[in-house]
Amino acid sequence: MTTVPKSLSQIRQEHREEEQRAAFVDACVRLTATVALLPLYAWLLMLVLGALHVAGLPVVAVGYGTSVLLVIGYDLVASALVALVKRLRK
Repeated sequence: MTTVPKSLSQIRQEHREEEQRAAFVDACVRLTATVALLPLYAWLLMLVLGALHVAGLPVVAVGYGTSVLLVIGYDLVASALVALVKRLRK
């Protein structure tokens, strides 16, 4: 039984595919974690803003739905800034 050795381009292609698979899995894990923790982050934001409101600071007390939307907006802006910084560094 003979085996044909792989060419350098085939080895590079396989390495690129492995890196892409690993990046895809990492992105899926991050997305799942973000979606799973979103209700907790929103609840904590609602509690913090409510505590600041009760303490007398000029902060609007928000409900759970509003805090969910605020957390989603924050995540979108933060991820866009991270992507921009990564792009500018290259």
